[in-house]
Amino acid sequence: MAKDIVNANAKIHVLADETLGGIKREYVEVDRKAGVDEKIVIVDKEDDDEGYKIGAVFTVDRSHHTLDGDVYSDAASSDTNYNGLIYREEYHVLEPTDIVHIDGERYALTDRKAEVGEKVMYVNESGESYGIVTEVIAVGAGVVDVAEYEEPSGAVVVGFSHDRYRVLVPVETAESDEPKPADPIDVIANLAQEVAELKRKVSALETTVERHERVNDRHRDEIDTLYKDKRTLGEELARLKYPAKNESIIESAPFVLVIHGGRGEFDVYQRGKKIENISRLEIEADSRIGSSIDLEFNNVGERP
Repeated sequence: MAKDIVNANAKIHVLADETLGGIKREYVEVDRKAGVDEKIVIVDKEDDDEGYKIGAVFTVDRSHHTLDGDVYSDAASSDTNYNGLIYREEYHVLEPTDIVHIDGERYALTDRKAEVGEKVMYVNESGESYGIVTEVIAVGAGVVDVAEYEEPSGAVVVGFSHDRYRVLVPVETAESDEPKPADPIDVIANLAQEVAELKRKVSALETTVERHERVNDRHRDEIDTLYKDKRTLGEELARLKYPAKNESIIESAPFVLVIHGGRGEFDVYQRGKKIENISRLEIEADSRIGSSIDLEFNNVGERP
């Protein structure tokens, strides 16, 4: 039984991988049914006398087809469990990852074209390897040249085709290319800056709106003034529409009173001559005794 190193938080197991020539590979623990030749780890026990304990790792030799997810492993056999039966609720599956451990360093097995100076490992069509790591010394159109080495069969290897190797990428380098979690203090500081900027923009917008409202109020006042001036001009034009007739009335009548509608202003003419500086006008009219006009002046001019 292979010895494993467990990361309790991530549920990662590091086990020797026979398909990679015994190189240690990281496996992740998954709660599902196992298949033949898969690795499993014991996470619970039905019977403490079965000959294996929690944390033990086995390879599935055969499945139990009559029960849901039960498997068999010869390595789990004992006097009380002679056929090596392991119940489904007792185990989790160990799924292999692309992370391997070589000389104390972690590498990701990466399927891409290598570059000069990178470490590579030969793999066959099934992705298996005898676990020898070498270095790329030249890259061609279809192959890479590697530092010469001798494989277990005794053959000397000097290169691979591009579909027969995996690049070993240091995990630290790969991780450094990924975005790192933000520090909470930095996040809070950035949020505070963003909030302050938003407040500044809102304040500026409110100031702009207030300024526009003041401009609109001034424009409304100007429009009202223009409308009043237009109405006054219309009244003056109407009054002056027949100037000859108006002048004849003014010249022929002893007194003529001209009231300017809407403005509270008036003019008084005596035999065609406008009387200036009148502050008050009082008229008494009676068909039986006649009429009289009383004028008050601004202490200027003469009474007619």
